[in-house]
Amino acid sequence: MKRIATLALVVSLLAAASAFASFEGSWTASPDEKHPERLYFSLSHRHQFNNGSTMNIAEFTGLSDAAIHAATSTPVRFELRREAGLVAFDGSFRNGHGAGQFTFTGNPDYVNKLRAMGIDVDLRKHHRHDDDDEAITEEETLFTMALLDVSTDYIKSMRAVGYDVSLDQYLSMRIFRVTPELVRELGSLGFRNIEADDLITTRIHGVTPDYIRQMRAAGWNLTLDELVTSRIHGATPEFAAEMKRLGYGDLSHDRLVEFRIHGVSPKFISDLRDLGYDHVPAEKLVEMRIFRVTPEFIRELAKAGYKRVPVEKLVEMRMHGIDAKFLDKMSKVQ
Repeated sequence: MKRIATLALVVSLLAAASAFASFEGSWTASPDEKHPERLYFSLSHRHQFNNGSTMNIAEFTGLSDAAIHAATSTPVRFELRREAGLVAFDGSFRNGHGAGQFTFTGNPDYVNKLRAMGIDVDLRKHHRHDDDDEAITEEETLFTMALLDVSTDYIKSMRAVGYDVSLDQYLSMRIFRVTPELVRELGSLGFRNIEADDLITTRIHGVTPDYIRQMRAAGWNLTLDELVTSRIHGATPEFAAEMKRLGYGDLSHDRLVEFRIHGVSPKFISDLRDLGYDHVPAEKLVEMRIFRVTPEFIRELAKAGYKRVPVEKLVEMRMHGIDAKFLDKMSKVQ
């Protein structure tokens, strides 16, 4: 009985050791022109699994600047050591550009640590379901965790600032560079207890602490949702200043966003003024854009003999499909 139990244990340990088999793929690297200390790596394993990211050269073991920038093709062997696994590279570099093969070996102990922390680890959840031939394997998911360095230390640091979330969310946080420092800085600006997904959204759309300070310096004390909306649509202090210069200095934040959504631009307002439409109310400007009352439409009407048509009538004409061609046909019928 004891021998059977021992045999079962050995089989179990062997299964755990082989749970994450090694796999191979290809890589290319190119310089980051703005950041000479970084390289852009593109890694491919099977035709449908690709990963591209910018990484600091210092993160690799055995990769030197001399080899990277050698004038002639120089063989290289280097490694990326992560808690989730090891990526071993071989190939060559010349003038900052490199290519070759890599081997990834996952670390089963990493998964065990995650489970010991109470994190639900099911790497199969990351599989594609549309075609078994294209399913992302558990090893490939672990490979992504390794490249992004979703370490247990990182997870502990995010938990320390209030984020006890799913593994997927930790992965997203790592992708978009959400750090404890960011959380604390946003807290100092009055944004506390931000939901994990909302925190990730601020990073996706570039709502940084500096951006928030710039908006406040311009007199805009907005909610986080409003800041994200402003960033998405470009309702910036600069845009508000342009509108003020054109006589629209009392616009609300919502109206400025509406202007940006519908294309009420400084040029649109200036073109209308050139056509004799000065100080058009803000809500009418939005209506004109919604119903395509463009400067071109107004010019065509003027050529057809319909000059200085009131804005309300212009909108009605557009709503009912009345344009210069329609008016010309009607005049010929009469």
